[in-house]
Amino acid sequence: MPERVLALHGATNFRDLGGYPTVDGGRTRWGMVFRSDAPHRLSTADLAVVERLGLLVAYDLRTDEERDRSPSALPATVRRIPLTIGGTAAHTRANAEMIRTRPADIPDDFLAEMYRRMADFDADVFGRILTGLADADGTPALIHCTAGKDRTGVTVALLLAALGVDEATILDDYELSAIHFTDRHLPRLLARLPEDVDPARYRAVFGAPRTAMYTMLTTLRDRHGSIENYLRTRAGLSPATLTALRDRLVRQSAS
Repeated sequence: MPERVLALHGATNFRDLGGYPTVDGGRTRWGMVFRSDAPHRLSTADLAVVERLGLLVAYDLRTDEERDRSPSALPATVRRIPLTIGGTAAHTRANAEMIRTRPADIPDDFLAEMYRRMADFDADVFGRILTGLADADGTPALIHCTAGKDRTGVTVALLLAALGVDEATILDDYELSAIHFTDRHLPRLLARLPEDVDPARYRAVFGAPRTAMYTMLTTLRDRHGSIENYLRTRAGLSPATLTALRDRLVRQSAS
């Protein structure tokens, strides 16, 4: 069985989405879709690891400003597709400044509301990514933003739901970003802030609390009846595309 988390120096949240069980008895295929934080600090050794993945496509969900500030270091052979997801999630510096200066102003549902807004305003982006992944030359692929947990997290949650992965497993995958990104970067981030900043409030923005993604998924089901209906009506995925996506990314049981 492949390792889920790639041991890289320049990206701590680079993960394989393979091996997750689906409700119809299948498993998501290893080595087909990866998720990550921004790949701008990849070392020479990291690139050797990444090249072995055979990536064909990388979906970069960052803003133009973020890309200019931290250009991707992925191999030139990887086709890079910039698909910006904006809103609050893209304001990484502004979020940090808000916590530094106005931590009491951060509502408890900050991330949940951020994710709901993504679902409302960026459905076409999610549709384009999932449609691309269903293409014959659409994988192996990487999906990334800056931290690999919010914009990437919502995209991956919708992808796994489309593949038939159960909600508990989707939430488990989302929470791994707290381990592989937030926990690793939190000491460095807190060192830049005043001593009276509450780490718990910082985690409310830079963590991956299970309830935030759960709330987003629940909202979509309440509004659309199911995640699949959301993907078909708002994200524009056809039944044929959803079938192709599952055929490509899910390995069915031999029995």
